[in-house]
Amino acid sequence: MNSRNLAQSLLCLLDDLSGRPAFLSIRRGLFIVLPLILVGSFTLLLRNLPFPEAQKVVDTLLGPAGVRACDNLTSATFGIAALALACALGGANAMRASLTCPSAPAISPMLGSLVVLSCFFVIVAPEETGSWTMSFSMDRGLLLAMIVAMASSSVFVRLARLRVFHLPEEVAGHDPVVRDVVKVMPAAVGTILLFTCIRFVLTIYGAADLQQATSNLLALPFLHSGNGLGFGLLYGTASQILWFFGAHGPNVLNAVDVNILTPAGLVNAKAAMYGTTPPFVFTKVFFDTFTRMGGSGSTFALCFAILARCRDRGMKKLSLLALVPALCNVNEPLIFGVPLVLNPAFAIPFLLVPAVQTVVAYTATVMDFLPYTSIGVAWTTPPLISGYVATGSINGSVIQLINLALGFLIYLPFVALSDAVREKHGRQVMQALLEVACRCESSAPDKCKCITLPGEVGRLAHTLANDLERALNEKENQLYLVFQPQCNHATGRVVGVEALLRWDHPVYGAIAPPITVALAEDMNLIDRLGKFILLEACKQRAAWSAAVPHDLVIAVNITPRQLRNANFAKMVLDTLYGQKLKPTQLELEITESSILEPDSRTLDLLTRLRVLGVRLAIDDFGMGHTSLRYLRAFPVTTVKVDRSLTESLNSNVQEQIVRSILDLSRSLHITTVVEGVEDEQQLRVFTRIGYQTFQGYYFSRPLAGGDCLDFVRNFNARAGQDK
Repeated sequence: MNSRNLAQSLLCLLDDLSGRPAFLSIRRGLFIVLPLILVGSFTLLLRNLPFPEAQKVVDTLLGPAGVRACDNLTSATFGIAALALACALGGANAMRASLTCPSAPAISPMLGSLVVLSCFFVIVAPEETGSWTMSFSMDRGLLLAMIVAMASSSVFVRLARLRVFHLPEEVAGHDPVVRDVVKVMPAAVGTILLFTCIRFVLTIYGAADLQQATSNLLALPFLHSGNGLGFGLLYGTASQILWFFGAHGPNVLNAVDVNILTPAGLVNAKAAMYGTTPPFVFTKVFFDTFTRMGGSGSTFALCFAILARCRDRGMKKLSLLALVPALCNVNEPLIFGVPLVLNPAFAIPFLLVPAVQTVVAYTATVMDFLPYTSIGVAWTTPPLISGYVATGSINGSVIQLINLALGFLIYLPFVALSDAVREKHGRQVMQALLEVACRCESSAPDKCKCITLPGEVGRLAHTLANDLERALNEKENQLYLVFQPQCNHATGRVVGVEALLRWDHPVYGAIAPPITVALAEDMNLIDRLGKFILLEACKQRAAWSAAVPHDLVIAVNITPRQLRNANFAKMVLDTLYGQKLKPTQLELEITESSILEPDSRTLDLLTRLRVLGVRLAIDDFGMGHTSLRYLRAFPVTTVKVDRSLTESLNSNVQEQIVRSILDLSRSLHITTVVEGVEDEQQLRVFTRIGYQTFQGYYFSRPLAGGDCLDFVRNFNARAGQDK
């Protein structure tokens, strides 16, 4: 298997793993608590500055009240992060259950959070209330919070789907929310009682404090493992694995620090005091200094890798924000913000980087290049400085620099891989949204097509809808027009130009026009968007007036909802006259698939515009019932042959259809335009049938205003030279 196939296989595997419900729930839960983490990180840093003099200055400026406020803020953020994550996971799982199984009883996210919260208190909280804060904090409680939240919410969802755990609906009143809660109440009670029984069993077997019992159990393998390279790799890898699953590795393995690493540092310090060789390579200072630069996982190196290679602008901004706390070895903003927890794309480097750095620093120490660590260093001391302070040698900073470079190089390809996984998943969600937007059943005035969709597609639609409103308000040039010429092959001249909307989103890139239009309709912004498109198109046509033929038509797409606006005709005429254009220079295009009902008000509006000279085209024209109904009902001047007929004109039946469209149009004195002409073969076939006007990539792709003007001039000039 070559490297490209291997990369593709790895990409598919990571994409599959990333989409697993449990992984998605946990990563989104971590995102939800990110505001707490950001505030807590900067507050923690403010209270633990690496330089004593700076800390004294800050404490003096804050005063006693300010110091207490900072400590309270840390407790209110880091101190309840595990509790907040448990609630977030409970709500997220309840919501996902309702979306993935619509036939099951609806589960309120709030009820899901409350059930998980109760189970968490029942099974995790120690008997002594003074120790509760440790169980709820991010440092010690995160792992158990995730385990209990995922387990209890899964049990609750499964019980809620069993009829035996349903109360009769007549027990509740008419409020549907109350009915949903009451119906699954036995499932909620049953879940809480089940976890109460689990706690009872744990207490009987001596594990009343589950937090402490877990910590002691995880520390057992290290207590008699010596202090060689094997110990260092085992401890470092175990710490990273715990972090990968959401637990603060060094804190969970605190017993290793207390019983092995800290005493080793004290022995080294005593040996240095008496001028003898320190016996221990691995100390707490060793790991803090050489393998936790930026925090566990050496996330300082990851920050630079993201800034150097990541294509996601939001991720880069997050890395810049996380760079300040990472400089002082606080890595939570990046771990929760990327997030690294349960992120398969970063699993390998997150484990590999500290292991490689451990080997490098260990080798440098036993080869006497790097002095043994013995001097206590504040854990917030920035890299390069901490290396010198911990060893008393510039070589400490050199090894740190080497380790940062190695970490950067190891993370770099996985940043690109993470981009690929995220972009692939994003394309899938965007494609699903596009398919919904292209459906034609949502022309009802009060019916939303996209923003009420369930799941990721609906969330993406809602996000884009809000961004579209901002794009219309802030005039940041995210929305703009391009222009595609319509060329008469017989005369060799450009007879018209279609204005096409484009949206260059700052995060998601190019948004397909059907999505933009559907979102504008859902948000009741279609009149504003339509006015923007018409005004920009007319401005461009007016700017060309002195350089193009007078009869060059600018075509603008409109939707049925725009025609329901009683002021639509006035808006069109005001725009034309405001730009000093004649009505005959504008063509309004209605998509055949949009199912516009030919009511009397719409007919009067279009007839009024047509009488004044505005042209009316039917886009995507076929031989369906809607197409023929439009020809009978509306004052149509142009039909544009559906590109599906252009792309697949390979049978006698399809050729007869396009011949019939041409014959029908000629009999009604209607102009025809063939869309989607991309090669000479298509042009030859349609020319032989009798068509003359074409639009497609064979002639020109959509162009910016200036480029389109150049094309019109050059195309018309060639026709003049031929004559």
